[in-house]
Amino acid sequence: MERWKQHILVVDDDVAILDCIRMSIKKDIPCQITTTSDSLEALELLKNNVYNVVIADINMPNLSGFQLLEFISTISPNTPVILITGSTEPEKLRIAIQLGAHDILRKPFELSDLHMAINNALQKNALLLQNEVYRLNLEHIVQQRTQELYAAKSKLEKNYLNTIHAMVNAMEANDIYIRGHSERVTVLSIMIGKLLNLSAKELNLLRVGALLHDLGKIGIYDTVLNKKDNLTPSEFSLIKQHPVIGAQIVRPIGLPEAVYNIILQHHEWFGGGGYPYGLTQENISLLARIVTIADSYDAMTSKRVYRHNLEPNAARTEIINNIGFQFDPDIGLLFFEKFCQITEPLSDTPAIQNLLSELI
Repeated sequence: MERWKQHILVVDDDVAILDCIRMSIKKDIPCQITTTSDSLEALELLKNNVYNVVIADINMPNLSGFQLLEFISTISPNTPVILITGSTEPEKLRIAIQLGAHDILRKPFELSDLHMAINNALQKNALLLQNEVYRLNLEHIVQQRTQELYAAKSKLEKNYLNTIHAMVNAMEANDIYIRGHSERVTVLSIMIGKLLNLSAKELNLLRVGALLHDLGKIGIYDTVLNKKDNLTPSEFSLIKQHPVIGAQIVRPIGLPEAVYNIILQHHEWFGGGGYPYGLTQENISLLARIVTIADSYDAMTSKRVYRHNLEPNAARTEIINNIGFQFDPDIGLLFFEKFCQITEPLSDTPAIQNLLSELI
């Protein structure tokens, strides 16, 4: 701060001392000086102006120097306050220090001591103001950098989701029987997740995992996936590897563990007997248990080369008949009760189409 911009307020009910201080400062310290003998007027000046240093007598009518110091500490903590007093009471000195006075001068004081106190106070004020400017600049830089990182993160997430869609589309492109399956499973899974009051973070993980749940089928021959006749034991063993293959595909990408578990566990059964590891109950992740029901429902109600599809009500009944065995009882019952309004194939349901446009 340039010297000529510095502004000092002097408050003392003794006019003679006030004039002496004013003339002394004016002679030796280049600055703007405002003086007043009325502490109430000083209060108004402090409300409407910014000062680099305030000099105030402790004992004054109306408001004491202590009261002015407390007010300044509240509205302008970067403004050093020099108190002057004719008292030698240790208690007043203690209070002054406790309230944060920059310096205390006892009357009568040498003008050289006053000048030294003022110069020290001006230097302190300059440093405090520089720190404040630095802090504000730093906050601005941090805010700007945060916005840049957020924009980069958003772009990365968008590219990441586009990549996921590309992977799913590549898997489903050549098969009219499973086309759109992953998206429908995703919508159903999110609908169930919302009914379970999952957090936004959990819903996002569920979304990605459901989209990728069948990714491992990209590593299975089409002749096996679309075989009209019964699968041989070796062919069925190969089919059962698609959760493992899918999990192996996404592992190097560094997706969250919850997504990895959905892909790996969506064919595990609540009561055991599923694949690839025969996990049971709580050993199967909650998100995977949700996808299991959504996946099974869509598979049952969709046309396949090797079987006819079920009507929605029949598929819902199939789910309720297998809760506790194949499906989580709580999620299965919730699905049965809340999705009774679905009476046509998901691909033809306007509500599903609307959710697809919003969520996928």
